[in-house]
Amino acid sequence: ITQTSGTCEKAIQDHLNLRGLIRAYRITGHNIADLDPLGINTTETIPVDLDVKKAGFTDSDMSRSFLLPSHTHIGGDRKTLSLSQIETRLRQVYCHHIGLEYMHISDRSKRNWIRERFEEPGVTEIKTEEKRMLLARLVRATRFEEFLASKWTSEKRFGLEGCEVLIPALKTIIDESSDKGVKNFNIGMPHRGRLNVLANVARIPLEQIFCQFNSHLEPDDEGSGDVKYHLGACIERLNTATNKDVKISIVANPSHLEAVDPVVQGQTRAEQFYSDDKEGKESMSILLHGDAAFAGQGVVYETFHLSDLP
Repeated sequence: ITQTSGTCEKAIQDHLNLRGLIRAYRITGHNIADLDPLGINTTETIPVDLDVKKAGFTDSDMSRSFLLPSHTHIGGDRKTLSLSQIETRLRQVYCHHIGLEYMHISDRSKRNWIRERFEEPGVTEIKTEEKRMLLARLVRATRFEEFLASKWTSEKRFGLEGCEVLIPALKTIIDESSDKGVKNFNIGMPHRGRLNVLANVARIPLEQIFCQFNSHLEPDDEGSGDVKYHLGACIERLNTATNKDVKISIVANPSHLEAVDPVVQGQTRAEQFYSDDKEGKESMSILLHGDAAFAGQGVVYETFHLSDLP
């Protein structure tokens, strides 16, 4: 009886240790995520919370199978995994190329939604044809910026260099949303990358964009200076990925860039109202922010509060 009791106590303690290890990865795993594509920061100090031995396990436990807690999805269809497999999958989810930080969210349903989307095995795998499409879109974005830089070397630009992945990201959002029934997309964004979005997302004719760089423009003429980066556009076109018609509206913005945020939300709400889209499934807004503006400007937080309006 004493031996059985001791075995049960160890099994319970191991299960609690495992739950603690999984929770530690969810809370602090992003601190050692591989976010440096250049490999400059090679020093990696593993937090104490993520050390398997500090969690109460030994080397002999690495090959043991453990019953996975019901709140985790790292096993997929499997209910048990060895401790070595559990550690590997936790590192793939929380310490790979995405820094996932969400445990501070108070709403449990939102935490569970994020957890399910990221912990499921194979969720980040991309098919070969999807990789080719993403590469093609990335090349278009890169070549566009390279052309502007070589053609107008002395012109003031707000290019997308270093963040060209914005274009395939935006187009993927539009593709997925269009597939689910969204027809109208209202985009609010700062100067940086605006011309690239106009050319490769809205598909505005390139001659309309390039004429804004006319060196003979006077200061008061449309397109002079950085005015081209304030311009908006609205276009209806066929989305070739879903074979559905979509309307893409890039809202013109003032020099105070984030002032466009509530305007975009208001435009989207008006479209939902006049099209009798009571559930908001046909019109959506996409807002892009600069890092400093997102963290420091009050209008950004005030715009978030608009989401709670009826």
